[in-house]
Amino acid sequence: MTDLKAAFFMAGGRTGCLLLHGFTSTPAELLPLGEALHNAGYTVHGPLLPGHGTVPEDLRKVTYCDWIEGAQQGLNRLKQGCNSVVVIGHSMGGLLALQIAARNRVSAVVTIAAALKAADPLLSWAWLAKYFRPYVEAKRKSHPPAIQQYLLHYDRFPTAAAAELYSLAGHTRTILPHITAPALVIHTRDDTTVKPESAEIIYAKISSRRKECFWLEGGTHNVPVVPPYNQQLAAKILEFIAGENIHRAWEWVSPEN
Repeated sequence: MTDLKAAFFMAGGRTGCLLLHGFTSTPAELLPLGEALHNAGYTVHGPLLPGHGTVPEDLRKVTYCDWIEGAQQGLNRLKQGCNSVVVIGHSMGGLLALQIAARNRVSAVVTIAAALKAADPLLSWAWLAKYFRPYVEAKRKSHPPAIQQYLLHYDRFPTAAAAELYSLAGHTRTILPHITAPALVIHTRDDTTVKPESAEIIYAKISSRRKECFWLEGGTHNVPVVPPYNQQLAAKILEFIAGENIHRAWEWVSPEN
């Protein structure tokens, strides 16, 4: 039986798609999208980011730089067999996708509910709260089994890791002008986890000549696995990728951590 918490790799054509999951989650939340991309002929890789998919204590040991490095390793793996790569990220993975696009010449970047501005105002105090409250119980909505099987988040998470997420969001804001790859910025209007204005900020600040902001009316924050919105999401991403000239030369840009 397939371990849904594990990284996945689906070999296909010479164009690769890197799928980056969200905070406390696993690659499973992007598996339906990955399968749609693979069925369309793309090579797809969904890495498991450091500190995720095991136990919450492991997440306490990592920094946001570790997450960026984990995403970079995923890109490097795809580069071994692909001529071009599109970087796609959900929530925290959306921030990492932007980080990767700022550091590398990629063919395109797609963000889904990128966690630039969290709806919870307490996140900004996590740097202090971590000294008094090491862990926070996660608030999760119940979903039908067909959806829940992909939402394998931790039931609690380290406050220190939440502070790292906040720092990642802050740093990502500073590098947005360095992004020049074609960009598709996706968000749902009913997202109560990440403020929808995050999409507007990203769209306004990136330097991409070709960019689009696409709004879904529903699907909440977990839109990659919530039908029928996840089908609309996959169709839009496939349309976007097909419409871009994605054959680009690789180029490493020195990171500014």
